[in-house]
Amino acid sequence: MSAPSERLAPRAWRGYFEGSRLLENELERRMKTATGLDLGDFNVLLVLSEAEGCRMRMGDLARQLAFAPGRLTYRIGALERDGLVAREASAADRRGTDAVLTGAGRTRLRTARPVHARHVEELFLGGLDDEALAVLDRVFGPLRSRLLDDCRDAPEPPR
Repeated sequence: MSAPSERLAPRAWRGYFEGSRLLENELERRMKTATGLDLGDFNVLLVLSEAEGCRMRMGDLARQLAFAPGRLTYRIGALERDGLVAREASAADRRGTDAVLTGAGRTRLRTARPVHARHVEELFLGGLDDEALAVLDRVFGPLRSRLLDDCRDAPEPPR
């Protein structure tokens, strides 16, 4: 007979992996229907809103969002065409490019944030008690930090 952790580990992984995909798909569907933004756009606007001066170097933003640089460039281009984000020379060194949240982007985010929060509450957080939330925080807080640190230390992929 195998140890409990040997039986539990694959079940826990599948529950996380499949459950998180199902959750993300439903959040995506609801966000797009309610606001016209997809989750990727929403997250770009959210991260920029939390950055100093509502701006961030494109490479740092790509790492923060776990986007490939080319994918982020495409997404920022679409957000730029919609007037939600602008690209400007980096304030730090002028060699790089910053993504900057525009006034229209702040307004759109202000509208989308409570919608997203309601969906997250309905689909995920509302079904969890404090103990479950504490477990999630203990597991995913350090995981997120470690993976972000690994991304910061990783070399830029070749273009």
